[in-house]
Amino acid sequence: MTAIEESIKNDGARVLLVSTNRERQPYPVVPNGLACVASALDAAGHNVRFLDLCFARDPVKRAREVAQSFRPDIIGVSVRNIDNSDAIALRHYTPEARDVLHALRAAAPTAKIVAGGAAFGVAPEALFRDLAVDYAVAGDGERASVALISALTSGEPIEAMPGLVRERNGTVVFTPPGEDADLDSLPPPSLHRWIDLARYQRHGATIPIQTKRGCVYKCIYCTYRNVEGWGYRTRDPELVADEIEELKAKAGIHHFDFVDSTFNSPPGHALQVCEAITRRRMRVQLDTTNFTPAAASAELLSAMKRAGFRSLGITAESASDAVLEKLEKGFNAAKVREVAERVESHGIKTLWIFLVGGPGETRHTLEETLHFARWRLIRGDAVYLTVGLRIYPGTTLHRIAIAERAVQPDSTLLDPTFYFSAELEFGKTVRRLKQFASDHPRFMFSADSRSVVLPYLTRAASVLHLPRPHWQYMGLFQRVARAIE
Repeated sequence: MTAIEESIKNDGARVLLVSTNRERQPYPVVPNGLACVASALDAAGHNVRFLDLCFARDPVKRAREVAQSFRPDIIGVSVRNIDNSDAIALRHYTPEARDVLHALRAAAPTAKIVAGGAAFGVAPEALFRDLAVDYAVAGDGERASVALISALTSGEPIEAMPGLVRERNGTVVFTPPGEDADLDSLPPPSLHRWIDLARYQRHGATIPIQTKRGCVYKCIYCTYRNVEGWGYRTRDPELVADEIEELKAKAGIHHFDFVDSTFNSPPGHALQVCEAITRRRMRVQLDTTNFTPAAASAELLSAMKRAGFRSLGITAESASDAVLEKLEKGFNAAKVREVAERVESHGIKTLWIFLVGGPGETRHTLEETLHFARWRLIRGDAVYLTVGLRIYPGTTLHRIAIAERAVQPDSTLLDPTFYFSAELEFGKTVRRLKQFASDHPRFMFSADSRSVVLPYLTRAASVLHLPRPHWQYMGLFQRVARAIE
C-alpha cells in the first residue's frame, strides 16, 4: 500500500466537488444536488471541498487554481443540463463543462474524475464519451458517489455497482441505478454549509427544497423518470420541515421553492408536508413552479395557503384538449380552467407555464392556449411560454420524432434537437407570440428570457427586497427591458 493509499484509508479521500452550471438567466439555480452529494461524502468520512463556478469570472482559471491547491484524490464534476432547451435562443452547456474538465485534469493529473448531475440521468453513455471522464454516476448521487469512492479507495470491485457508467474493454457500460426508496436515511443536504446562499438570493434565486424523487406521470417530453425513476420516493414531512427550519435559523432564509417533479402529487404527501410546516409556525414564504392541474383539491390549496404559499407556477403546457392528449398530461382543458378558478378563489397568484409546437399543435390549438392566457392575464396572473420541445433520448417524444423522421435513430441528441409540429410554421408562430407579448406585458416567451437586461432587473428586485416571486413584476420588467433594448 502506497503512502497516499494509506492516507486515504485512514483519513478518507480528498474529494473536490465542482458545480459547472453558470446559467443565470433569468436567475441562477442553487446546486442542491451536488450539496446532497457533499453532505453524504462528508458523513462517510471524506475530506470534501465544494467549488461552485456559477459566479466565477474565469471558471477555467478558478477550477485550475483550486485543484492545484487542494490536491484532490477524486474530482466530482456536476453537469446540470446539456443545454437550455430554448429553440429560439439556444445555449449549449457541455462545451464549457468540457473546458473545466480539461483544466481539472491538467491541474490534478493523478486524480480520478467522476461526473454526475441531472444531465447524466438523461444521456449517461453519450455524455461519458463526450466528456472523457474516468467514471460517471446517474440516479441518486449520494449513494452512487459514496459507493464508488469507497470502492476506488479500497480496491473493491465495481463491476455491478448501480448507477455507474464506465469503460470496459473499449465499450461504455452503464448499470441502471436501481433507486433506493429510503430517502430519509440520507444525510440532510445542509445547503448553507456548502453554498453561498445569500449571493444566489441577491441574483434573484430561490432556495430549493425537495420532498420526494421520481414521477408517475407520462408526459412524452419529460426526463424526470430517467433521472429520478418511476414512482414516488417520498421524504418524511417532518424531516422536510426540519430542513426548512434549519435553513431559516442558520442561514436566514425565509423563501423556499419546492423543486419536486410535481409538488402536489401525490396530493396526500403534499398535504402532510404543508401541515408539518404549518405546525412549526415558521412564517416562511413557499413557492413551486412544479404544480400539476391533475391534483389540485380545495383541501390541498387551503393547506398550501396556511403553510405559506402566496403564488405558484402551474405546468399546464397547453389549454387545448388535442395537444394535452398528445402530450399525455393526464388532464384536459376543462380541468385546467377549473383549477385556474379554484386557485384564484384561494387568493394564490399563478405563473402559467406552456409549451408550443408539440405533436398535434396547430394554429387553432395555439389560439386556444392564447385565449386561456389572455383570460388569466386579465385576472392578474402571468404566463411563460416555450417554443419547441427539446427532444431527449429515451422519451416518448424521441420515439415520435424518429417515427416522423425528425431525428436519426442513432443520434445521441447531445447536439440540441427540437420537435416542432409540422402543422405550424416556426417564423409565423414566433411573430404571433411577439404580437401577443406586445399587448400583454406579463406574458413572456422563451425569446424574452434571454434578454441581457432581465438578470439585472431581477437582481435589483432582490437588492430592494421586493417580495418574491419576482415573476409577479414581469409586466414592469418587460416594459423596461423592451424600452432599453
